[in-house]
This record gives sequence, C-alpha cells and structure tokens, in this order.
Amino acid sequence: GIRFSLMADLSKINVKKQTTPSLSILSPYEVTGEYSMLPGDEFIGDSHYALQFCIVLHGAAELIFDDYSRIYREGEMWWNMCWEPHAYRFAGRHNFIVAVNLDVEQLGACSPFGGCNWLTPFVEKSRYRYSPDNDEDREYVLKTGRELYHMNKKQPGDWKISSWLLIHQLLLHAIRRMDEKAGTRTADGVDKEQNTFTRIRYALNQVWSTASRPPSLTEAAHMCNLSPSRFSELFRKTMGVSYGRFALRVRMSNAAKDLLSGKFTLDEISRKWNFFDTAHFCHAFKKFYRVSPGQFVIGKPGIKSEK
Repeated sequence: GIRFSLMADLSKINVKKQTTPSLSILSPYEVTGEYSMLPGDEFIGDSHYALQFCIVLHGAAELIFDDYSRIYREGEMWWNMCWEPHAYRFAGRHNFIVAVNLDVEQLGACSPFGGCNWLTPFVEKSRYRYSPDNDEDREYVLKTGRELYHMNKKQPGDWKISSWLLIHQLLLHAIRRMDEKAGTRTADGVDKEQNTFTRIRYALNQVWSTASRPPSLTEAAHMCNLSPSRFSELFRKTMGVSYGRFALRVRMSNAAKDLLSGKFTLDEISRKWNFFDTAHFCHAFKKFYRVSPGQFVIGKPGIKSEK
C-alpha cells in the first residue's frame, strides 16, 4: 500500500522558506507531529532556518532532496540542514511523523566537554545520513520518537531538559552509526568535500570553539581553503545569514547563557565576550533579543532572538 513517485523532481516543486521564529536560547527545540490517513497526491516543498530531523512513527513518507530521493518507513528517519531545500509527501496509510526543529546555535549546549561534531548527521550527503537499517535500531528510534512526542504533549516534570537530553542521545547514536558506516563504505567516486555544508564546517566549528573572538572572514575563508568572496557566498547559501551575523549570534547566545546562569556580573560578561563595555553590551543585547538583559533573566514572555 505504499506509493513511490519515480518521476518526482525537486526543481519542479514550490519550496517555501520558514524562519522558525519560536526557537531561541530559552526554547532551543520544538517537537511537532503530523498525521494523514491516506497517501498524499502532491509534494510539500520546504526549507527552514532550523536544523530538523523527522521520525516515521507509522506509515511512510517519500522525501526528495537535490541529489537523492527515498521512501522512509516506520522506525526510519531523515535529517535536514539549515535552508536545505527538500520536499515530502505521505506515502502510506495512517501516517504519523514526529518532527524536531533545533536551533543550530544551541546544538550541543548540554555538553561541557566539546570534541563532538553535532552537525554530522545534518551535513553529510543525503544518502549517507543516518537512518536505521536493522530491527534493533528501528525500535530505538521509534521509542525515542514516541517519548519525545508524548513528553512534549503531556509536559511532565523536567520535560524540557529530559527532551533536550533525549535529542542529544539520539544525535550521538546517529553519529556513532555514521562513523561505523564511513569506516566500511567503499569510495563511490564522489568528492564529498564538494558538498556545500562540509566546505564551511571547519569555520563553523571554529566560531563555536572561539566564540569570544571568532576568526575574521578572511581567516575563516583561509581555514576552508576558499577565497573570502566564495566563502561568503557558500556560507550565506548554507546558513541563511552572513558569516559576520552568524558569529555575532553565537557570541550573543553564549553571553545570554552566562546571564541565565547568574554567576557573572554584566561587566564580567561584557569583557568575557569581547564587548567594548557594559553599555555597549546592553545596547547590542537589546537590539538582538529585543529585551534588556534584566528582562531576559526574569523570563519576559515573548522573548525571541533576531533571525
């Protein structure tokens, strides 16, 4: 009872852009579910600021990427990078999919250890991204998807941190499985470094690891073996914003984490994240988060970072 569109072509599908404004440092993820009793006749085109992974809890879904298409069945999953165009349709009966959107700047915020490339499942070529290929893995992914969906519906005690940790456990599982596959996969004649996401990945890692003084545009381009103009073009295409804007976002995000911790004064935070002085930091913070640092700390409703 599963239909497969062999002639589907992403270039002929209208792809809508979404900014996912609900994501912020105070709400770094969102979990949604989508149900359809019957297969879909048309594909829905999509691209969004957020990272996203989707798990098929029941039925099936057909996905189309630029270079790859596939039917995903119960217990399988797919991944989308920021602004990566794709299209999907339900392909079975009684279909149910749980989708998880993630703020790229908060990814990995649960770990103080570093050294893990949390973007791995999102930036690999579409055909090599993790999806379960055995019963044990499918059961694990199904269980995780159900837990995430029900936890965010019922909202029991500590549901936010429990969901955040569960998401990162799934990411670690996917990264380990992809590493295992990469070790045994034979070369297919494709230069994976030509993938847009992998070409800027080193600069992304450097921004996160040296957020207080991120590399300049020229330095970041040199790290990626690209000219500044080509690097800027690829970065904006991949992340949806300029390199400079993204570096500022990461710096502001880290400053906001310090504010919420209550361990630092405004002056200490200003110096730690390389702002000229406290007044400059407060001005930049209010422009970015649209509330003052004080209002941010007390959790003023409606806080949203500038996307």
